[in-house]
Amino acid sequence: MTLTLPPALTGAAGSKPVAATVPQQQLTQDERNALWVERYIDGETLEAIGIDYGVTRERVRQVITKLGGSLAQESRQKRIEARQAHAQARADEFIGRYGDIARQIAAQGCTRSQTINRLKYVFPEMDEDFAETVLRESDIVFDHGAQNIFSDAIIKAGVYYLVGAELGLAPEPEYTAVHLDLELMEELAGILQGGTASDEDIATILGVIGAAHRHVAENPTTTITGARYEELRDELVPALGWESRKGSTPWPPTRQTLMGRYKLWNTALESMGLATAALGRAPGLVKFDEEDYQAAIDSFAQAMHNQGLHPSIERYENWLAATKSSGVERPSGSSVRNFFGGWSAAVRAAAVELSKHGKEN
Repeated sequence: MTLTLPPALTGAAGSKPVAATVPQQQLTQDERNALWVERYIDGETLEAIGIDYGVTRERVRQVITKLGGSLAQESRQKRIEARQAHAQARADEFIGRYGDIARQIAAQGCTRSQTINRLKYVFPEMDEDFAETVLRESDIVFDHGAQNIFSDAIIKAGVYYLVGAELGLAPEPEYTAVHLDLELMEELAGILQGGTASDEDIATILGVIGAAHRHVAENPTTTITGARYEELRDELVPALGWESRKGSTPWPPTRQTLMGRYKLWNTALESMGLATAALGRAPGLVKFDEEDYQAAIDSFAQAMHNQGLHPSIERYENWLAATKSSGVERPSGSSVRNFFGGWSAAVRAAAVELSKHGKEN
């Protein structure tokens, strides 16, 4: 069955109401009521229809119930389901075309916007807005961007500043002016000026960084643990009020940002010319080795991918509980996060393997 509308409300093919060509004042009450039913079936809300005609949503509902009955609701539901199916088909087609490429880009530590920008340059036919919608709802894990907004030099400067703070070094402006790179000073000043740092604050911070550089050059065994770094940073940032600025990412970067960039804390220290911290085995390797951690996150990511679910740490814990009966012991979510330096970093590590597996198949 289909609803029969007055002839004046159908086009040549009898499929579209002609509300745009028929002024409201020229419609009879029956035509207006039929148009309400058609618009409701087409997916519009009672409130939107009522606003157009200056009546309450309840009045529109009464008319539609009386004129269309259950048929109107059934037809509306079918159209909504058809649209949802069409949207899902488009999304599936998009993932089939660009999903593996997006996954590989994300595995490099890129944000969703960076991934879309990469794609649009080499695939100009891609719908950028649609890509944003699909990738936002996908199971692909993108970086939030914190570790990508700082250059390596700025990250290193943050570590050296906190090393200087830990050692209680006084600023050395003369040494800093001669030895610190001008581009670094300009870049860091720009970042700090975006917060609440004054010119005096910036001069002091640069002076401490310079002092730390000098100290490390004269004392090559200088180091700092990741835990102490985070403690100092947590004291510094609120004290200067930088976190109060909405949307800002305060410098120095977080320990998680460093781990996302370098994976292991000692790797970060080595790349910056500092001595490695005496941590013994890598974080989390008391009960499990590196292969155990990688295998656990790989298996979990594959399971979530097969189900079309986002690989969150909450789902990881649920997955552990569900698979415990298999007799395979795996590290906890907190241990995985600690080992990889953050949950996003762990999932990105799995995404690389998942991408390789997809290619092999």
